[in-house]
Amino acid sequence: MHFPVYQINDDDFDDFEDMGTKSKFWYTDSVDGKQYLFKSTHTEDKRGNPIVRQGEDWAEKIACELAKKLGLPHAEYDLANHNGEQGTRSLNFSQKGDSLTFGNTLLEQVFKTSLPEDDKGTQRVQELKYVAALCVIEIVSAPKAWRPTANIKSAFAVFIGYVMFDCLISNQDRHNQNWGMVTDTAGNTSLAPSFDHAASLGRNESDQTRQTKLTTKDKNQTVESYVKKCKSHFYNQGERLKTFEAYQLLSCLAPSAAVEWIERLEAITDEDIKEIVDAVPEAIMSDLSKQFCTAILKANSIRIIEFKDFLLETYLKP
Repeated sequence: MHFPVYQINDDDFDDFEDMGTKSKFWYTDSVDGKQYLFKSTHTEDKRGNPIVRQGEDWAEKIACELAKKLGLPHAEYDLANHNGEQGTRSLNFSQKGDSLTFGNTLLEQVFKTSLPEDDKGTQRVQELKYVAALCVIEIVSAPKAWRPTANIKSAFAVFIGYVMFDCLISNQDRHNQNWGMVTDTAGNTSLAPSFDHAASLGRNESDQTRQTKLTTKDKNQTVESYVKKCKSHFYNQGERLKTFEAYQLLSCLAPSAAVEWIERLEAITDEDIKEIVDAVPEAIMSDLSKQFCTAILKANSIRIIEFKDFLLETYLKP
């Protein structure tokens, strides 16, 4: 069974999204009465020229379903179409009166005296130690829908899950406007659900590249080698970290939480992944893309699960 593709009517349009291009807009569905953000794969480059970001729709949908399997707090995504343009729709996760503050604003408000003047407004403000500190002293609480477990109770413990998830899907786009804090009408703060995972799963690679990496005997060109190159937008003392490096550093600060997230990943079977990937319609995602996507998930899962032994031996050994 394939994922449905929801058709969006012009009559349901509410307003354009404040951030980004006019390829994103809010609408209220006339069927269920809920508000969604539509994001088209048809957008613009930095010069305003029209481009199509192939694969953003299926990458976002697969990531959503994997997050659901992990029990990771996440924005809900569906495949959607507006006037012939393919994309995704995302259910508005904010309650009435809630406000969302993005990471870049939090970083500059709280750590403005620690940031070099030249780095303000750039991704270099996203020092990993600052992000960790914000989760602990500013955001504090896990997302509202999260049910605390023995080891995952706080914003920081959940955020470790977000970065592990980035490793799993090879997400390179956890920049400082792709995470944030929700403040409700009573002034209570909590970590926002994870959102915007479209730059993942090798969605932008050519079929030629996919085929090469799936079949090559050159160890430097394999899928296993490919996933190790995934970069994050986190920094450590001014040096940009790979996604797996950022995940390792955060995990060592709360190893019990990290191990629990890994155990959740271990519970996801190959059949679970196959069912999710196969559910994307062939017209949206080619068979070769599905093979490559599945290989990425397998290679990353192995790396993450192997890291569990290090955490157990180093930090949690009786």
